[in-house]
Amino acid sequence: MSIVLVLDPAASTGYCLVSISTDGSRALIYSYGFIDVDCSSEYSGDWCIDLQNQLRKICEKHCVSRLAVENFFFSKRYANGSTVNVELRTAIYIMARQMNLPYTILGISEWKKFISGRVTPTREQKKKWGAARAKKLAIQQALWERYQIRFPNHSISKKTGRPMALRLDIVDVVAQAIYFCKIILGVTKIGNRVDVPKDIAVRGKIGFEYPKDG
Repeated sequence: MSIVLVLDPAASTGYCLVSISTDGSRALIYSYGFIDVDCSSEYSGDWCIDLQNQLRKICEKHCVSRLAVENFFFSKRYANGSTVNVELRTAIYIMARQMNLPYTILGISEWKKFISGRVTPTREQKKKWGAARAKKLAIQQALWERYQIRFPNHSISKKTGRPMALRLDIVDVVAQAIYFCKIILGVTKIGNRVDVPKDIAVRGKIGFEYPKDG
């Protein structure tokens, strides 16, 4: 068995841990979550060090043998944060090689099309959730309909320990993990053993609503 760590880097970095069977035919998602990068310093280099330190702990705790990292898309319309996103990814690549871990870079369009059948949300999804949120909620819907993967309606704040709206970085990174396992590794069967807690009342916009009997 080997362990793969899949990452969706940003100031809030989504991560997903997957165990791969010895023969490489089966994969099991057993943990996912998010990392809040400490961005309090005036130097983005400190942000990168903080992300490296947090990821190194995960890699050592779970005996990770390989990483997969979502690529970054440069948009002319949304340039804010581009430099930091590239820096955080570079920090991950450096850490991986320092730990002698191979890594794979995942194309954004490729994994989205594989998971949902299209790169962008439909008009109906944009109308229902708004253009920005629909990008992630469309993936959440596809994961439910195609893979029966259900997410909680909340995350737990690492600052307060209280429930808050679901960090949608988690949705994307689980989708990326499925793409990586099936297309890159050639896994034929993939399962999920993450326990989903009961829905609770949280502040924030309503996300994807699962069927009542789902």
